[in-house]
Amino acid sequence: MPRPRLKSRENLVQNAMWVFWTKGYYATSVDDLVKATGVARSGIYSEFGGKAEAFQSCLAHYRKVVTGPAIAILNDQEDGLQAIRQYFSYFIDKHRQHGLPGPGCFIANVVTEVAPHSEAVDREVSAHKAKLQQGFKAALRRAVGQARCDLSPSEIESLANFLTIASQGLWSYARTMHELTEIENFARDALVLVEAKLSPIQEEYRSDR
Repeated sequence: MPRPRLKSRENLVQNAMWVFWTKGYYATSVDDLVKATGVARSGIYSEFGGKAEAFQSCLAHYRKVVTGPAIAILNDQEDGLQAIRQYFSYFIDKHRQHGLPGPGCFIANVVTEVAPHSEAVDREVSAHKAKLQQGFKAALRRAVGQARCDLSPSEIESLANFLTIASQGLWSYARTMHELTEIENFARDALVLVEAKLSPIQEEYRSDR
């Protein structure tokens, strides 16, 4: 007898997402999705159309419920530097909840596993990267104004790129870390570099050169 479909598509996607997130796309079978969601194979296909479509739905859901709130911090927190701190704290808390070694960032995992082989997934990853970079840029612009330093638009863009790549790399490395202090120390060091760029003393030194 086929298993009943879940009443909530969001619950279905949430359960399927965790399987893809922890096992990866290629190691996940439709039977794994059946087991995780309680939905029959026919229900998986009728709901999504197939494994690839289910994966894309899970990736979009991850961006909505996991990375979306983090990027919102970067855009909404009035204090730009504090926004960047809270962004890192948000994901450090996630790793504290899941334990280490953790599953890493779902999107960061996808960057190397699936994105090079799927245009649809690559578009989703690129959209995430653009949103994250824009969030860092917005926070940095506010921080520059609050610190009364004079970073150029190209310097702000470069620093936003650094934070985007550094943070995604950090969440990837969390898959091999055993101590939360490793993540906390990296985040602290990244913020020290940002603070140094925003230092009025450094700005005075640079203007005198």
